[in-house]
Amino acid sequence: MNIAYNAMVLKEPYSGVEVTVYQLAAALARYGTVPGTVYLPPEHRPIPESDHLALHRAAKWSSRSRLMRILWEQTVLPVRLMRSHATLLHAPAYVAPVLSPCPVVLTIHDLHVMTHPQFCRRRNRLHYNMLIPRSIRHAAAVIVFSAYTERTVLARFPEAREKIVVIPPGLDPSLTRCTHFGKLQDVRRKYELPSSFLLFVGDLTVRKNIVGLINAFAIVQGERPELHLILAGAAGKATRAAIDHTIRQYGLAHRVKRIGYVPSGDLNALYSLAKAFVFPSHDEGFGLPPLEAMACGCPVVCSGGAAVENCGDAAVTCDPRDAVSIAGAVSLLLDHPFFRQEKIEAGYRKAAAFSWKTSVSATEAVYKNASRLLR
Repeated sequence: MNIAYNAMVLKEPYSGVEVTVYQLAAALARYGTVPGTVYLPPEHRPIPESDHLALHRAAKWSSRSRLMRILWEQTVLPVRLMRSHATLLHAPAYVAPVLSPCPVVLTIHDLHVMTHPQFCRRRNRLHYNMLIPRSIRHAAAVIVFSAYTERTVLARFPEAREKIVVIPPGLDPSLTRCTHFGKLQDVRRKYELPSSFLLFVGDLTVRKNIVGLINAFAIVQGERPELHLILAGAAGKATRAAIDHTIRQYGLAHRVKRIGYVPSGDLNALYSLAKAFVFPSHDEGFGLPPLEAMACGCPVVCSGGAAVENCGDAAVTCDPRDAVSIAGAVSLLLDHPFFRQEKIEAGYRKAAAFSWKTSVSATEAVYKNASRLLR
């Protein structure tokens, strides 16, 4: 076998899709056995060296823009696959090359462009609505991260029933409870963190319901003068304006703070310092940050499709459309120490179930099965 893995989507800062694409590439190198090639942009985070996986860096022009990257995937990549006699291409970010010379294993993270188009950029709607249906129809196998996304895909593409498989991703092994006093203090100083805060980590987009979170925080902080809200993640211009407007509306400029993108090396300390992690998303194809928080001993409030299913009763759930519901869920964790500790312990157990070693084993089984079926 000679598997090709297309990781060209990787571009800093990594979040969501990029995190899982990168971590699966690293896990395939670390735990996998199937030989192949990982196709990467010119600049990327380090991937462990291995005897069975080669790393191929694309030309610099391929990463100058999103359009250039898509052009590379649709034109140069098929030629590379043909010349290398690739057995299969794993396309881990929604779409595959239209002219792929070999069968494709496709990963679908979600179908937000179809189920929640109001939360997606116009260019993404155009791109994915054009290529996702074709990619699913022509794929030899379709990998999804959750049963929730499986149901979503099959509701629109019932013909994929015989080739869809659920393989949850793993968690970064560095995400464990941080007990190192020096690191905790360094992270607190670096981001100027208060002594008591709620935390959100992720892209600050409309779908993540940041305005709803601030509305809920305005309720929660009324009787808690020491409590703050920390928003960690990148935000577009329009989202920043909406967030800043809501903060001013409630007079919370001194209580709500955006700290921007946080590198992976600081995340475990950030999660470990927070009183609670609040993730009131409208919809998630998987929802990685709540599980990351659980792995670090931070109790979780969440909503949003697969995030609720993945966390189960280890999290306190809420209605993302109702600020009172979000605030009530947060208050349960803040006001009831025994309940809070129960959720922390349940969170450790839940997070431990998500292993990249297990994910790699299942993914390589899909490769082998797809290869057998196509002989």
